[in-house]
Parts: sequence; C-alpha cells; structure tokens
Amino acid sequence: MRKVSSIAAAVTLTVGGTGVAVVSVAAPASATCSHAHSNIDSAYGQLFNASNVNIRSGPHTSCASLGYGQLTHSVDFHCYTSGDRVTANGHTTYTWTYLKDTSTGVSGWVADALLDGLGSGIAC
Repeated sequence: MRKVSSIAAAVTLTVGGTGVAVVSVAAPASATCSHAHSNIDSAYGQLFNASNVNIRSGPHTSCASLGYGQLTHSVDFHCYTSGDRVTANGHTTYTWTYLKDTSTGVSGWVADALLDGLGSGIAC
C-alpha cells in the first residue's frame, strides 16, 4: 500500500509545453532532494505516459530537473517513495519512482502520475 504525504499549498504546472496540466503541492520547507533508493524493481520498457517528463533529483517538484523523459524512451524502474502530490493524465499520486532513462542515461525521480501503471510497485 502506498503512503500519502501531507499536503501544503497547491501549484499548477505544465509538463514541457505538452498541454498536460500537472497539479502539485509545494514541497514542505523541510523537503530534501536526497533520498535513498535501491534497484529492486524489475519493471523495464517504454513506461512514460507523457512527453517532456521531468526526471528530478528528489521526489518533490521543487527538486532540480536532471533531464526529460519521452514516450519513446525506455526506462528501468528501481523503487518508489512518498513525495509531493502530482495530478496528471487523470491520476493523482503522492508517490515517485526512482528510475533510469536507459535511452539517455539520466537517473532520478519521476512522479508516478506520469508513468504507466503508476510507477514502481516496490518501496525503496
């Protein structure tokens, strides 16, 4: 069962000019972009459900973007953790998956609302 994090102030973002509205919650002042993760999920494939998806340094919308995932990119899921609330593609999630975009080599956190199957099923 996935855990729900606390909600602060709502913010509306647009994912890379694709017209996908993302409603998220501002990270609490104590939010950190350093989170432990392990490569314990075997899910692999074209698992982004939008284009220009931010791959972030932590599971919060305030964490730096390290690159962008595309629908055609293959990814390797590692695990998930709780983070900011994100609404996209008809789903609202409070969890983020750590993954590696094997098409670009970029690793980081992606909000589960932006991933097929709502991200990893294995907690970090």
